[in-house]
Amino acid sequence: MAKRMVAVLLCLATLLASAALPASAVHYNEGMDKLRSQWKAGEGPEILGFNIDYSYYEPQSSNPCPLMIFMGGAGNGTYEGKELNATDFPYWSSEEFQAAAVNADGMYLMILRSPLPFYFDTCPLEPMFEAIREFADTHNVDKKRICLFGRCLGASGVNRLASNYPDYFSGACYLCPRTVISRADAQAMKNMKIWLFCSFFDTYSLYPFFTLPSWLHAYTYTADGANIRLTSCVTAPRGAAILNHEVYHLLETNFAPGVDQNYTGLFTLDGTGRLLKYSDLDAIRFFTSGDYTPAH
Repeated sequence: MAKRMVAVLLCLATLLASAALPASAVHYNEGMDKLRSQWKAGEGPEILGFNIDYSYYEPQSSNPCPLMIFMGGAGNGTYEGKELNATDFPYWSSEEFQAAAVNADGMYLMILRSPLPFYFDTCPLEPMFEAIREFADTHNVDKKRICLFGRCLGASGVNRLASNYPDYFSGACYLCPRTVISRADAQAMKNMKIWLFCSFFDTYSLYPFFTLPSWLHAYTYTADGANIRLTSCVTAPRGAAILNHEVYHLLETNFAPGVDQNYTGLFTLDGTGRLLKYSDLDAIRFFTSGDYTPAH
């Protein structure tokens, strides 16, 4: 009887243990559809009459993890769920990319949707910020490592959030930005990690109007030149009717081997003037590492 009871208890323990195990992670090469299937839908608090909804990925960890927030460009929020389907940022939810996070078991990922008729350059700021803050407060987020990523007009949202809440965010990434980091913005963000991506001949996010002054201001006011980077190229893949606009794919794939073959004249330098090797580029390590400590 005792042996039978032990066997039953062992069987129950095995079932409970297996039930507690997280779902198996999806690998980078298993395809975007499978990667996106790991994501969930969320919604921020109602402020000024509307909510900011979003898609998010939760790492399989009980320990605090960094939070990486992405904002897409014009038209990426025309319906709920498009924010997830209109970008390849879900690559960051793959097992390989999650494992690249520094001193963490993975990363929380969040893609905001800007509700029409707004894009992120005009969307009211407070609902955006409160959606992020509520998410961070209700998940096991390492609040010393909350970073913003924005593509095109989404980079405007990055700039507005980072410059208005510089003590909350630790990093800001501008992908083909259609915005300018002003002197005041750069001074506010002097302790942040900043990375700019753009092609010289982008026919929409014009390099001399947006990227160049942003880089000069970031370079002038950063507290540490190693904390800022610029990735540029002569030509990049075509984006719809816009020429040389898809530099952001480098970030979405975290500089995966072979991606650079689609660009000409590609280079990356930091604020110390150091030219970085392509094999040394890793946006995940850059934004999840460091000792930046914002005041919460």
